[in-house]
Amino acid sequence: MSDSSATNPTLEELVSSAHRIGERAVREVRSAEKNGHLSDELVQDINDARLIQILQPKRLGGLEMGFPDLVEVGLVLGQYDVSTAWIANILGIHHWWGALASPQLQEELWGDNPHRLFADAFAPMGVGEAVEGGYVVSGQWPFASGILWSEWYAGGTLVHSKDGQPPRLLMCFVPKSEYTVKRDWDTVGMRGTGSCSVAVDKVFVPEYRTLDFGAILAGGGAMPGHECNTGAIYKVPVVAGLAVSLIPPVVGGALGALTAFKQRMSERTPTFTDQQQDQLSTQHSLLAESKVRVDFAEHMLRTYAQELMTVGTTINQGGSLDVEEFSVRVAGWRAQIAKECRGVISDLFQNAGAGAIYMDSPVQRFWRDTHAISQHAVMNHDTIMRNYGRQLSGQEMFAGLI
Repeated sequence: MSDSSATNPTLEELVSSAHRIGERAVREVRSAEKNGHLSDELVQDINDARLIQILQPKRLGGLEMGFPDLVEVGLVLGQYDVSTAWIANILGIHHWWGALASPQLQEELWGDNPHRLFADAFAPMGVGEAVEGGYVVSGQWPFASGILWSEWYAGGTLVHSKDGQPPRLLMCFVPKSEYTVKRDWDTVGMRGTGSCSVAVDKVFVPEYRTLDFGAILAGGGAMPGHECNTGAIYKVPVVAGLAVSLIPPVVGGALGALTAFKQRMSERTPTFTDQQQDQLSTQHSLLAESKVRVDFAEHMLRTYAQELMTVGTTINQGGSLDVEEFSVRVAGWRAQIAKECRGVISDLFQNAGAGAIYMDSPVQRFWRDTHAISQHAVMNHDTIMRNYGRQLSGQEMFAGLI
């Protein structure tokens, strides 16, 4: 069902909304960290502003724009609050990959409400038993970002065969009435995301409510949703498309830390010195080098997003493409982007003085959040670079998310 009740916003209007929402997130950040989640009103504001619908199909009321648009909005939000950027981008990318699932499931998700949200966790923490017409699924998944505001959940589930074949990895969709949210989100960083665990116990999941993620990892091919969603953005390599959504909060966080550090420099005279921090040449060099490193990260992120569009168009037009080479290359980019941003923020925090450890200092919040976010598997520098190096040297890569 198309949401024709309002004119579709431009990128400039989405960015303007992101600035407004970011400013609100900063006002609410202390309560969000105390409560372990963003306010319901803030998430509703994100949804009403259509920041989550950037990649959702137009036929279902979405904007069907592009990955560069998602990146720009995430960068803006991340400069204010990393948790807010994470929730907006995570829920936004769900509106993209959900469009790869069966048309029947898409109608259930969005047919009568294009703003309906779902959360997910791809880690295979669930176990499914094949039965007539579907699967009986049980499991518990941590890190379900967005679950507090969602009406559906999709969890990675291993379905073992009875003929000795390797298990299948399915994403199994379950409505809110059939899962339990565990209020266990108590972390050092990303506290505002409320990424609680989800439990499912012997729930029947019809076949049409699944997506074969194992087949996607093995090489993809046609997805069930391709029969109704034919745009180029739905043809990009899935993991590369999923993962690009997670990087803007990191880069945005680095940009936010730079702004906070510059403000602190202008106000601070280090103890036992008589020079203000912004008059120290060592700090000038630190600031300049940090800005250059973040500029490089920002440029590579935008290049990543634009290449996704080019690759999607190439595939959609039947062109030839080395998908494995592209996927591992951009995996290397995102791992290095995250590492550079972590390094920048660590350097800034180290030079921000003892006062920066107080909870009302934005520098420490960016430091905590970006280090927490970078624990995600799609940014694991060691495993990704090991595989990229093997690919570059002509060796077979190990299994992993590329």
